[in-house]
Amino acid sequence: MSSTSETHIEEPGTRSEGAVEQAKTQVADAASTMQEKAGELAGEGKSKLADTLDRRTTEAGVQARSAAQAMRETGGQMRADPSESDQIASVMDAAADRIEQLGSYLERTSGDRLVHDVERFARRQPWLMAGIGLVAGLAASRFLKASSERRYASHSSDMSRGAYRPDYRSESMRSSMADGGLGAEQATAVT
Repeated sequence: MSSTSETHIEEPGTRSEGAVEQAKTQVADAASTMQEKAGELAGEGKSKLADTLDRRTTEAGVQARSAAQAMRETGGQMRADPSESDQIASVMDAAADRIEQLGSYLERTSGDRLVHDVERFARRQPWLMAGIGLVAGLAASRFLKASSERRYASHSSDMSRGAYRPDYRSESMRSSMADGGLGAEQATAVT
């Protein structure tokens, strides 16, 4: 009885090469999926930012227009009062006109258009933008300094009332204070 059996002999490395190719394919698929998800998230973030900017600029426009209306009313009251100067009232009206124009611009302009307009202005007037940045930085530093002085003043008033007293002394200094101000060696020598 003779039986013929075929044995399938694989060449060395064929199985591992197939596994490597399969792993490469899976990694490439995962990378493309991650890129798609990242693109979707970036798109969502941009749209949320644009929506927020649009909403905030519209709110600022409404507030500017209401401030302009209040300035106009103040100017009208100043004209009605004979003791007030008409020059001040006309300055108030001119300022109210400008503020209302700004408010209308903010209400009707999209966030993207606003950013584009600011960029274009900055390119045309770089020194003016640097000056505005300088003034804004100085104002912010003054604000921070004033707020830190108030915090420091309230902190020091708390300390003077005894509400807050951190103990920065070392352990040996605290123990010597407990011994009546004498050091540990001196306290044992006295007794």
